[in-house]
Amino acid sequence: MEKNAINDEMQMVAVGKNSQIARLKKIAKETKVSLVIGIVLLILFFLSMVNFAVESGHQIDCTMYLNQYRLGSKALTSAVRCYAVTGNKMYYDAYMQELEVDKNRDIAWAGLEANNLTAKEWDTLNEIASLSNGLVPLEENAMASVTAGDLKSAADFVFGKEYNDTAATISSLTDDLITQVQDRLKGRKNAMLILQTLCAALFLFSFIKMARQCTKTVGFANKELLHPIVKVSDQMKVLASGNLHTDLNLAADDSEVGRMVDDITTMKDILVGIIEEIGFALEQMGQGNYKVSIEREYVGEYIQIEQSLKKIIEEMRVAIGDISTATQEIDSGAGQLAQAATDLADSCTSQACQVSDMVSQITQLRESISYNEKEAEEAVKISNLASSTLVAAGEKMSELDTAMNEINECSRQINVVTSSISELADEIEMLSLNASIESARAGEAGRGFAVVAEQVKKLAEASLEAAGQTSELIERTTQAVDAGMRIAKESAECMEDVQMGAEETASRINGIVEKLKSEVDSIVHINDGINVIAGLVDNNSATSQETAAIGEELKSQVDSMVDLMGRFRI
Repeated sequence: MEKNAINDEMQMVAVGKNSQIARLKKIAKETKVSLVIGIVLLILFFLSMVNFAVESGHQIDCTMYLNQYRLGSKALTSAVRCYAVTGNKMYYDAYMQELEVDKNRDIAWAGLEANNLTAKEWDTLNEIASLSNGLVPLEENAMASVTAGDLKSAADFVFGKEYNDTAATISSLTDDLITQVQDRLKGRKNAMLILQTLCAALFLFSFIKMARQCTKTVGFANKELLHPIVKVSDQMKVLASGNLHTDLNLAADDSEVGRMVDDITTMKDILVGIIEEIGFALEQMGQGNYKVSIEREYVGEYIQIEQSLKKIIEEMRVAIGDISTATQEIDSGAGQLAQAATDLADSCTSQACQVSDMVSQITQLRESISYNEKEAEEAVKISNLASSTLVAAGEKMSELDTAMNEINECSRQINVVTSSISELADEIEMLSLNASIESARAGEAGRGFAVVAEQVKKLAEASLEAAGQTSELIERTTQAVDAGMRIAKESAECMEDVQMGAEETASRINGIVEKLKSEVDSIVHINDGINVIAGLVDNNSATSQETAAIGEELKSQVDSMVDLMGRFRI
């Protein structure tokens, strides 16, 4: 249907003054007319030759039959005269041979009937026959006289004035008839000869004109068709090789080849514009700029490329926007985690110092039992302060655990986004594969689109690789968060132990105040417990510092991800 529509559209195009079709049709029409005229003239020439030959044959036959008729009459006259003079039976036999056997006059008469004599000629011939028949009685009388032995009377019959006049009239009429027939046939032969000459001259003129038309046709075909078509064919080979910047050395006009040249130039401009725009868009996308847009108006089958490219740009823009948002959220959570870990490390360090002071005071208490009650109360205050600090540390650990859970949730969301990017990359790769298949079906004309399909495939592979790297980074972040949560949990448990120890210490110090003198031995036990607490506090301090380091590393990785996502412009 589409092909028929294109043919109809081509037939509806107005024929210009340079139209090769109109000019070729005109030349072909003139050549056809010349050829028909030449054939007609050639047929007339051969017909005139045939008629000339026929008329020549008629002339010869008529002359031959008239001479044969005259010779038959003369043979009879000669035989009867010789018989009348000599009385020799041989001449009588010759007379009868001609009259009954040879019958030259009858044969000549039948031949003349077949040669279409005119009415006037038949009148003359009938007059000759009548005169010849008028001699028969004289000849019979002469032969009867010879039979009777009267040769003189016989000679008078055939040599008399009547017989001689009649014979002379017959001979004269026969000569006139022969001349008349020859003149008539000669006129017709001359007419045929003139017609033949005229047909030959006209045929020669028509042949020369037809030869000129053929020469004109060949020249037109070489100059207007063959040479431009060869150039167009060479240009199409260049286009098929992917070179769209070679100029076609032909001018565009309103002729068929000129319109073809204009169509090829338009097609080249369209392809160059499409390839330049697609190349620019892919280059910008490769540089991270997804704000690029498709401005050119695509036509025909190229609309599918336009729609696919716009869809790729839009989906990549949305995906990268989602990744960027998730990265910013991770960055915020990582900052909070790092700050919480730093605060925890500072708190643990402060606890370690305070516990160290407490150990020193207990040692002094053990060495000097004479410390007064006021110093014991001071120890109670110090123990209460340590308990408050441990409570604050426990709250900080709870905040750290909450931050760790938020980071873990963000990592899960990033994994979902990364999966979406992977699926999108697979779809892009499938689209590239389909484009490659379509370009392969198009053959040499689709090689340019195979390059576009390859670039799209590379973009899909790059997106898939970036998604894989992001997944790996998120996995590492998740592992680090899990380790931080585990450490935070252990730290919280240790803090609970420390808090319990601090409360026990406070209780014991109160007992020391009440039973200072009676429970000296328990101070040693308290001192040992404080040493254990000091070890736990040191351990918590080291763990919190390690958690702070992990938080800083996570913050650094998230910053790198933020910088990476900052390269994309959407």
